[in-house]
Amino acid sequence: MLKKMSLRKIAVTSVSLFLVAIIYLFPSNDKLNINKSISYVDEEDFEVVYLIDKNNYVSEVSIALDNDVFEEKLKEKLEILTDNKKSDKLPKGFKSVIPGNTKVLSLEVKDDIVTVDFSKELLSVSSMDEEKLIEAIVYTLTEEESISKVIIKVEGKVLERLPNSNKLLPNVLDRTYGINKNYDINNLYNLTKTTIYYSGEEDGIKYYVPVTKITNNNDEKVTVIVNELKSSLLYQSNLSSYLSNKAQLKKYELEEEVMNLTFNDKIFDSIYDKNILEEVVYTIGKSIKENYNVKSVVFYVDDDEITSF
Repeated sequence: MLKKMSLRKIAVTSVSLFLVAIIYLFPSNDKLNINKSISYVDEEDFEVVYLIDKNNYVSEVSIALDNDVFEEKLKEKLEILTDNKKSDKLPKGFKSVIPGNTKVLSLEVKDDIVTVDFSKELLSVSSMDEEKLIEAIVYTLTEEESISKVIIKVEGKVLERLPNSNKLLPNVLDRTYGINKNYDINNLYNLTKTTIYYSGEEDGIKYYVPVTKITNNNDEKVTVIVNELKSSLLYQSNLSSYLSNKAQLKKYELEEEVMNLTFNDKIFDSIYDKNILEEVVYTIGKSIKENYNVKSVVFYVDDDEITSF
């Protein structure tokens, strides 16, 4: 016991002497100048671009941009999509799809159409990535609210075919072109396209992956969206949906620019706190907005409004 007390006294004395030494060895506060510089990135500086994830999906990723002038911002987005141009801005696990050394010769915005003229290096894209190249460019540029259409040119000429497969392209592209296309068809008649957002994760960071499902299914798209998100059998190895397969869409109403969705209580993460997971709200909300001309998606359970997207 005495030995322990002695050791404790020695330790306290040593700490005291150490503190006294610090006080005398270092200058006082009025003589010590420390420059503290902390830089913050405003949330508004983040913009959506579409990059390739480790599973080879064209994925929605938010990245802080340096430019806020509209045309320059669009050019910077295309630089991020270009290999080796702004690799320092790419999150871990993602890659660009536009071939390196590709230059933007010109970019013009007129009404809701952006026309981009690329150098010939764009055509060196691999056959595996040529569809993803078009998807990434179109979805990245049309992420801007004021842009709905894209014209892609190479050395002044409109790109009419994919470089390797010679598949014909529309002269004017929009999001109906689809992205990460998945075909589940019996014939080539009465095809419908429904784009559904799934959740992905890389290095602890969540991101979202749109998949355009092409079918002969003539069901209302909101029904297709909910049913697909409830069942992740096709995508369970790479993509996730947090919507419980017990969740039921009881009714939906489209009123002007608002989609009202009423679910049973199985949409809750927990019946005790009655919260809907952010991933569920986002995947459903983003999917609805991708397929309907709405500005808001409101979630109800029975007659109670729970949240909105």
